[in-house]
Amino acid sequence: MREKIIKIIEELTDSTDINGNVDLIEEDILDSFAFIELIAKLEYEFNIEIQPTQIPGDTWRSVDKIVKMVETKMEKK
Repeated sequence: MREKIIKIIEELTDSTDINGNVDLIEEDILDSFAFIELIAKLEYEFNIEIQPTQIPGDTWRSVDKIVKMVETKMEKK
């Protein structure tokens, strides 16, 4: 799952060499457009529903935090 999420982010942002700890916001990897696309891709790929207003903002700062959020959403299905 982690590698799949990294691949999605790399495709959306044309970034390479993303790891689990890089701050996606601080490093300007995720902008507002990529953020919206990321949510849509995650929902589609993992068959989950993400309400951005119900997810803490710092969740989107790293791949590791995004993976944890997706795993939690999948467990609740």
